[in-house]
Amino acid sequence: MIGTTTPTAARIAGTRGADPLKQGLIVATATMLGLGALSPAWSETSLVPDRDRSIQGSMGGHAVAFHIASSILGKTRKVDVVFPASFPRTGPSRRYPVVVVLDGEYNVAATSVACDQLGNFGLIPECLVVAIENQDLYDGRVHDLTPPGLSVSGSGTNEGGDKFLDFIERELLPSVERQFRGGEPRTLIGHSSGGILATYAAATRPHFRSLIAIDAPVQLGQNWLIRKLAARAIADTTPLRFVSYEARFPWPDGAWDSLAAAAPRSWKLHRERLTGEAHESAFFLGAYLGLREVFADYSRLAVPVASTSVLPYYESLTASYGAPLVPPPVTLRNVVEDLAMEGRGAAARKAYGMLVTGYGAPADSARILSDIAEAEGRPAPTETVEGLLATPFPTPEEARPFLGEWIGDSWQTNEQPRPGRTILRVKVVDGKVVAELENPDAPEEARVQRMEYLKVTPVGLTFGFMNGMRPRGMILHEGVLKGDTLAGSTRWGGISFRYPEGMIPPHPAFSFRRVRH
Repeated sequence: MIGTTTPTAARIAGTRGADPLKQGLIVATATMLGLGALSPAWSETSLVPDRDRSIQGSMGGHAVAFHIASSILGKTRKVDVVFPASFPRTGPSRRYPVVVVLDGEYNVAATSVACDQLGNFGLIPECLVVAIENQDLYDGRVHDLTPPGLSVSGSGTNEGGDKFLDFIERELLPSVERQFRGGEPRTLIGHSSGGILATYAAATRPHFRSLIAIDAPVQLGQNWLIRKLAARAIADTTPLRFVSYEARFPWPDGAWDSLAAAAPRSWKLHRERLTGEAHESAFFLGAYLGLREVFADYSRLAVPVASTSVLPYYESLTASYGAPLVPPPVTLRNVVEDLAMEGRGAAARKAYGMLVTGYGAPADSARILSDIAEAEGRPAPTETVEGLLATPFPTPEEARPFLGEWIGDSWQTNEQPRPGRTILRVKVVDGKVVAELENPDAPEEARVQRMEYLKVTPVGLTFGFMNGMRPRGMILHEGVLKGDTLAGSTRWGGISFRYPEGMIPPHPAFSFRRVRH
């Protein structure tokens, strides 16, 4: 039966013995909060609050300690669950990806902090962290984390790794899904011996789409694990994301290269050496980088520029992850605002609904809904960011009057024009017209701005590029050609941007003089 639990203190993890395959990681702990009544009792295998234990919490969510009676293992196991920050604000339809952590008593705090940081910045989805504690520090741990057929730390070759994975798949995860709205994709993280089991799961258990192995000695048993994973690469095209982070125990270069060559296109593989880390210290960095890597295409940094393409992009990830994922809250907010500025009120309202379902209503809901209603009252837009980005560039013949190098600058219309040092180049490269602005006074990484829009008009040339910050509209320079001078004004393209109340909108102008054909 599930009830209320209010743990009293955070536990600080210590180190294990001197054997590197049994050593833990000292991790900082954070405040832990009780969740109150969590769910009704279940007649099936359930997670039951453990009132005698406290666990390391996360920065953004709540953490509770449980025990679960396993018929597969014939034992009661200790499990720590860390809930994402939005969990109390969302309803029964909201499902969260699950991150399962081995050596839970040592690794739950580091994992939950990594999830908080990455989730807060929109680099991974909000996840439920499910950390499984060891039955004991030595024999039980090695037995649970060693696959049958392999010997680790002097163990036999008929250990309980398969049975332990059965427990996770058939008892623990179903309970998490019933009681706490867990869902796919499922990620398994293991360090040292836990990394051995994570690699074995990658080779034999399609139930997990993402596996993170941290400093796992995969060469044991004459590369037994490597051969297992290579065999699956040849036989199975089920999507897999497998990453290896290494300090003391690197993969053999040739073996990894062979695995990557044999893997189907549906697999995503990554390995990295953690320089400056010891075996004992590698977990936190490996967990952070591993989570960031397996969710790299989910990250807000990977989304398309055009707001109308963002939600379809996330829908396209469903097949690879095995379930639809809610986009990051910052991405959804930006999409809502951008679509409203484009005059796409219905699409903005849909995105707002996803934001509320996924994370709860934001504090400024009234303002957002007002902007959406205003957009819904406008006529359908005739100019959109998506349309501007899709506009074909002129042919070399069409662009001939503008080919060359121009020097000039831009200024506010209430200022004195200045000759400037900015260079506009319009040229033909490999039979196609390209254009760029170069500002010699800008930092090197931002010195050259490639044009994303170029159109010859009856009076001159319009060129532009996407704004690198908010709002995500296009900055269009609409120029009139008179002799060797191209001059005009600059405006927002594709959006209807309203400046804050009380701010005088700027009216930038520009002028460029051709200096080289």
